Amino acid sequence: MWLRLSFPLITLLSVVTLSSTQQASGPSIVFISPEQIKDIGEQVTLNCSIANVKNYIVGWQKSNRDRTKESNIISLGTQLAVTEDRFQLNFTKENNSANYVLEIKDIVNTDAGLYECQILVNSTSKITKTVELQVRHPPILLENQHTNTLTKAEGEDAQLVCRAEGYPRPSISWKREYNAILPIGGQTFAGNELRLNALRREDRGTYYCTADNGVGKPDTKTITLEVEFAPVISVPRPKVAQALDYDIDVECVVQAFPAPAISWFRNDKQIHNGGAYSISQTGSPDDVTTSVVKIHSIQSEHFGDYVCKASNKVGQAEARLNLFEQDVPNINYSGLKWSNGGSSTKHVLVGHLFIIALTLLLATLL
Repeated sequence: MWLRLSFPLITLLSVVTLSSTQQASGPSIVFISPEQIKDIGEQVTLNCSIANVKNYIVGWQKSNRDRTKESNIISLGTQLAVTEDRFQLNFTKENNSANYVLEIKDIVNTDAGLYECQILVNSTSKITKTVELQVRHPPILLENQHTNTLTKAEGEDAQLVCRAEGYPRPSISWKREYNAILPIGGQTFAGNELRLNALRREDRGTYYCTADNGVGKPDTKTITLEVEFAPVISVPRPKVAQALDYDIDVECVVQAFPAPAISWFRNDKQIHNGGAYSISQTGSPDDVTTSVVKIHSIQSEHFGDYVCKASNKVGQAEARLNLFEQDVPNINYSGLKWSNGGSSTKHVLVGHLFIIALTLLLATLL
């Protein structure tokens, strides 16, 4: 029994020994430079030592740190595959060992990455070792996904995102324009993503993200957050008085985003430019629009209620004001004038003003 087993056992041991010998005689990378950290403009030397090199082809290849982009061949055998004068390949061979030394002068940002020394064993396999080159450089904020503007509806959530490259790895902080309080509280926030929940219209505005790593100057970008909300209408003068034959303005102030469509109504009929009416609208910061209806030479049919209506894609609103008649012209109205050249109208105005002045004088004397 032992005799029958001994032959296969000896044969197996012979195969294992032969295989180990063949493996030992193959090429191997016995040394590669450790991680390198350099400043822009410096020089770096990357060494790759090969044992049992024989006639195998050895090369250098570069990829980005995350290996998400296509690798670039730098050298193949003893020949450089790049044409930049900054790169140099030194090759030495002694017996069956060889050194492939890659030198890079005047280092720039884009030189950072993974440098892989490769032995091409055959068409389908290779032996590799990698050294990382880190290049100290100021932070660079990457193009963000919002194209610097993010639009959300009131009540929705928002994520403001900034990513940066640089070495050492940059830290990112956030703040608002004029150092206003952030929606999450405080004036600053640290992190790549600023999450805002249940947006309010007060949250809209300019946000700054800043990347800093202590090398050079920080990099800053802005993101404009636009919050869509339904119109809100206010009426500065809910009740307006004026005498017949004089001009007067009625106005409403609308805050909304997107910009609203504003219209005026009298007795359920829309008012348009022309005749006794002139309508104008003026925009101002904070998404505020002031709409003014100038009524020329007021007649009795112009008195009553006026309705200002505003609408956008989010919603609509309306507000009402009242124009009523008084005997004395409204002298607080900047557009006060008599509507025609008749002397009787002028005399009425002068008479009213004389009575007012006399009343004030008597009150002072008493």
